[in-house]
Amino acid sequence: MADRGLGDWVWRGLLAPVRALLPKNPWLRWAIYLLPVLVVLWLLGPALHAVVELLRLLVALFEPLLQSTLGRSLLLLAVFAAGGLGAYGLLRHRVRDLRGEAVVGRHLRAVGALVGSNRRRSRDGFRRVARYRGPLPSGLEWLPAAANLALARLELEAARPAAALACLLRVVERDLPPELVRSLCQLRLTAELQQGALLPAALLAEAEAAVARFPDDAVLLGTLRDLRQQAGDPDGALEAHARLATAVAPLHAPLEQQHLATRIESMARQALAAGDHERARQLAKRLAKLLPDGNAAGLLLGDLHRSTGDLPKALQAYGRTRSAAGLERMAELLAAHPGCVEPRQLLEWCPLQGTLLLVARELARAGERERAERAARLAAEQLGPTPTVCAVLVEVLELLGEGEQAQRLRERTVARLLQAPPS
Repeated sequence: MADRGLGDWVWRGLLAPVRALLPKNPWLRWAIYLLPVLVVLWLLGPALHAVVELLRLLVALFEPLLQSTLGRSLLLLAVFAAGGLGAYGLLRHRVRDLRGEAVVGRHLRAVGALVGSNRRRSRDGFRRVARYRGPLPSGLEWLPAAANLALARLELEAARPAAALACLLRVVERDLPPELVRSLCQLRLTAELQQGALLPAALLAEAEAAVARFPDDAVLLGTLRDLRQQAGDPDGALEAHARLATAVAPLHAPLEQQHLATRIESMARQALAAGDHERARQLAKRLAKLLPDGNAAGLLLGDLHRSTGDLPKALQAYGRTRSAAGLERMAELLAAHPGCVEPRQLLEWCPLQGTLLLVARELARAGERERAERAARLAAEQLGPTPTVCAVLVEVLELLGEGEQAQRLRERTVARLLQAPPS
């Protein structure tokens, strides 16, 4: 505001001498204002005269046409044509925008029909958009390509992979947004898998190229995993599965990690059965890193040490799981190799109440009657008369030479199981 006031004062100061020289009579003042206009018109007089003569020439040319009905009709048509061309020149951009907006609306209606499960109406709408070759709004030049992708997806749902591939062939990849290129790769792989016309090697190569372009796409990684597994490449399938477990949505990540853990454990079991202990050890470590709170890696390491003959390490690995499965593996190993470790070490490696049963059995096998009875009694008090506890106690009594007590305990256990209400 201050700058504008200063400018006004300067402008008024410059015009003050001019105002002082102008006459006070308003008519004289207007005459002075019109004088420059008249001078300009006088200077442009020849040009205006040429324009007037040109207009007279045009009137002389059209005057014969006005004398007859045919001439007047032709002149009227010429006027309407000139008006139409002028209107087209003025409105063509608006008409272009209207056509583009109409195509966008048609595409949105097709999407709405798809959401409403009206497949026929949705397919018709996408087909009309895919055939459109006119102008499109700025930034939506990819709309026909998106319609073709939607048509291909509908054809795949209807189990028509050939028709889906035909829709995908109409899509020009150049200048497409990355997300549409990703969808194009996904749909092309799926259609080729359903069709089954390509060789497995060609499918695998295409999947590798697609994953190289989009390394974090869960759909492509899942397809690559399956193709590598079918091609007899379990290590490659495992690598793709590991990448898939990190690329899926957080909601599905736990389930995919569980599937990956199952795959790793299965491969480790196969390596263990084949005698490849080093590979089994690497896979067990990988499994432990994937599921640090699970028991599968500990049981797998225990089986690995047991197969190599390192029984103490096998018992330690089983004990670190702190699980019923680990106790069961420890019991199996001790039954097959009695006395391979000291009983006190069992409690150090697996400080659980159930370990007392194993300790009692090992003490009974070693002939330490009092310690075996004390451990068995303590285990029975803490764990209760469950069938498993009673079965181990029967075995301990038989090892201690108490056959009659063992028989009576066996009979009471059977009677308790028969009297128990069905669950």
